[in-house]
Amino acid sequence: MVKQLLGQRFFRLLSECSQRKVSASELTEAIEELATHVADFSINEQDYSVLLRYFSFGLHRLKSYRVWFEQEKNALSASN
Repeated sequence: MVKQLLGQRFFRLLSECSQRKVSASELTEAIEELATHVADFSINEQDYSVLLRYFSFGLHRLKSYRVWFEQEKNALSASN
């Protein structure tokens, strides 16, 4: 379950942002793929506790990337 979520292109792109420039269209396509994946998963999963864990994990991952990006931005601002 978690591997499926982390395997989505959206999360891979977020982890690659520091290594290469990601285009807006590439990120948009990845978000659309993630939305489709989450919708499909939600339709097929009948156990709400599994859905809650799935969504909580994704939200936690997004928050960790946000913190990481803020730290990178602050480090860049401090060095300028």
